[in-house]
Amino acid sequence: MRILVVDDHPKLRSNVRAFLKLAGMESDEAVTWKEALELALSHPYSAIVLDMNMPVMGGREFLRELRAAENPTPVLALTSDSLLADKIETFALWADDYLTKPFEGEELVARIRAIARRKEKPIETKAQVAGFEVDFDRMKIVREGKTYELPAKEWGIFEFLAKNRGIPKNKSEILEAVWGETEESLGFDSVTLEAHVSSLRKKLGKDLIRTIRNVWYVID
Repeated sequence: MRILVVDDHPKLRSNVRAFLKLAGMESDEAVTWKEALELALSHPYSAIVLDMNMPVMGGREFLRELRAAENPTPVLALTSDSLLADKIETFALWADDYLTKPFEGEELVARIRAIARRKEKPIETKAQVAGFEVDFDRMKIVREGKTYELPAKEWGIFEFLAKNRGIPKNKSEILEAVWGETEESLGFDSVTLEAHVSSLRKKLGKDLIRTIRNVWYVID
């Protein structure tokens, strides 16, 4: 896995690359937006780590140019902005995830792995899942004419397991995929996840999600 790190700050750029190296990831770096865009358009990176606050040409402008070139490489935006409006704007520019400074290296690596996995998986928009007709784009679940609406986290768990049908997923994988963080960084134990799974079973059927040895969940 090779990552492009785009940041004009030498120390932060060095720290990010050090975290990636410890995680077994290779990386290239870019200081200016022109250098970054040239590298991004000429190399098949697994993900891009982008500083949104670069002074010469900000990350927002870089993202616009990248997506205008129809480049789908996943982007993790690093930002010092904590306001909701800034985060919403970041996603509107087609960033795949964001991380607010300061951050821990473990969380950085976990988020990169999560967005890279989404890129590697084939896009599945509709499927038959355990007797349900599922439209992933519309977050719609239907069986025998009845539509089931789920809260965001329950939908996230269902979608993750449904798109990985037949493949048992442990609780840490689900937490990272749905919450975007590890159990340790979230600061709660797996009881929260178990409660969401229990609610899903009540709504969609107790046999929908199987538990394996109290560690893995799977939808067949």
